[in-house]
Parts: sequence; structure tokens; C-alpha cells
Amino acid sequence: MIRSLIESLLVICFFSACCVFGQVFPKPLDERSQRLANLMARVSAHEAQVTQLLSKGPVPRTNFDLPPPVKRTVPATPPPKEKPFIPVPLFPENVDGDTVREVPAPPSVDDLVSDPNAIQNGKKGDDSNSSLDANSSEVGEDLDAAFAKLYDSDAPSRHRGYYFGPLIGLIFPSDVSTRTSVPSVSKTSYKSNSGYLIGLQGGKDFGKVRLEAEYTYNSFDASSGLNASIHNFFSRLIMEMEIADRVDVRTGLGMGVGFVNLERGQEFSGVGFAYDFLLGVAYRIDENWGVQVDYRYFLNAANDEYDRVKSHVWLVSASLDL
Repeated sequence: MIRSLIESLLVICFFSACCVFGQVFPKPLDERSQRLANLMARVSAHEAQVTQLLSKGPVPRTNFDLPPPVKRTVPATPPPKEKPFIPVPLFPENVDGDTVREVPAPPSVDDLVSDPNAIQNGKKGDDSNSSLDANSSEVGEDLDAAFAKLYDSDAPSRHRGYYFGPLIGLIFPSDVSTRTSVPSVSKTSYKSNSGYLIGLQGGKDFGKVRLEAEYTYNSFDASSGLNASIHNFFSRLIMEMEIADRVDVRTGLGMGVGFVNLERGQEFSGVGFAYDFLLGVAYRIDENWGVQVDYRYFLNAANDEYDRVKSHVWLVSASLDL
């Protein structure tokens, strides 16, 4: 009875376990059967492919043999060219092999020039020598004329460098006025007369530009016995332009200091700034010197004792190259 009871419990436990297992894991059994079916299908397909491959014929073998060598044809060597035949020169039979024929030498430069020793000794050649002497003399004269025309120019070359020279001219001043402060401020005007200018200049010529330093003394008289004198120390810049072989047109500007002295019983003097404007013409006479003719308009600053001094200046200057 105990045995039957145990067997009944085992059966109940088995069925219970089967029910539980079936409820908990119902899907994995289906998946395993599906995977097994897929595997069997793939095995069947693989067996079919192997059977198809084995049913074909054998695979042809690859031929690795080298091709036969190609026979190359060598071009035939051309036959050698025949050397040209050079005949041996034939000499006349009546000429001895030991004798040498003299050939006259070609004329040289010495043949074209007459020998002065022969002329002094009174030697005269034949007609051919005389004709050569005549031709040589004509050729020599032509060469001398050509060289003279080439190197000897009528116009002297321009000198670039330092120079100096004197200058002289006429001045035409405007009316001047003096000022006095004793006993009261008063201004007196004087009618100016023409005067003169002398001086020295020095500078350097750069080709188209000149830089100069200059000293000039201006002197003129005015009405009522007024005497005027001005000492000017200037520096000047001049621009030149060549219009002919010897002629240049020039213009410039000068600036400096003027010492003015006006005297009529009483002296009126002072120092002030001065400047002028220049316009003129330069002419080269020779290689080492030339002359210039200029017009200048001169102005001097006013002072407590005199008014501004103005004047028109015409002057001639010379430049001697160093």
C-alpha cells in the first residue's frame, strides 16, 4: 500500500512537472524544431550543389610553356663608298724642280705713304710709285678731314664743375623812403636815379643745375643828395636749358642778407633779408669760359629807418672754369 501510494505521488509529480514545463517553455521546442528543419534544408541544398559540380567534366589545365623565340632579321651592311680620285698635279717639263717662282708681295700700308727720306735725298720712283704717292697723299688728306670733322666740333663741350667770375651791371631802383622818430614819426620819400652793380660769383655746374654764392655792391643816388649803398651776400639756384650748341636759357632764385646804408646828412642803415628773381641767357665762348646776360628783380626787407628797397637789374657776368 505504501508502494502504490509512492507510485501515485511520482505519477502526479511527473504530470505536474510536464504541465509546468509545457506552460513555461512552450516556444523553445518549436524554435529548435524550426532550426533543425532549416539546417536539414541547407544540407540538402549543399549536397545538390556538390552533386552538380561533380557531374561536370574535369577543369582544363593552364599551359605555362614559353612561346618560341622570334627570329630578327639584321639589315645588310651597305658596301663602302669609293674614295674620289684626286689626280696628281703635273708640272711643266721645262721647269726645274729646284727653282722657286717669286710672287710679288701684296701692297702694304707703307707703300701708300711716301718716304720722307727719299724725298729729301731727291730720289724719284717710276710712274707707278709716283701715282701711289699721289693717291696716298689724297687718302691722307681725306682721313685728316674725316678725323677733324669727327673730333673737332665747332661747339665747345659743356664743362661740369666749379667756376668763378666777375659781374657788372646797371640798376634801376624804385623810389626810396626814410623814416625818423625824432621829434615825431615822419616819412620822407626820394626819387631814385639809376646806379651800378659790381661783384663776384662762384659756384658749381651740375649740367642743368647751378649752385652759386655771390657778393654784390649796389650804389645809386636819389633826389635831395641822398646816397644809397647796399652790400648783398646771396646764395642762388639756377636752372638751365640748352637751346643751341652754345646757348642756354636760364632762370633762378637768389636769397641772402642785405646791408643797407642810406645817407643824407643823417645815416639810415640796417640789415635785413633780401632776395631776387633771375631770367637770362648763357653763351659758351670757349671750353673754359662763357658769359651770361641776366635780368633780376631785387627786393630788400624794410626797416625801422627805411622802407623796402626795390630795383630792376641788368647785368653781365663771366664764368671761368676751374
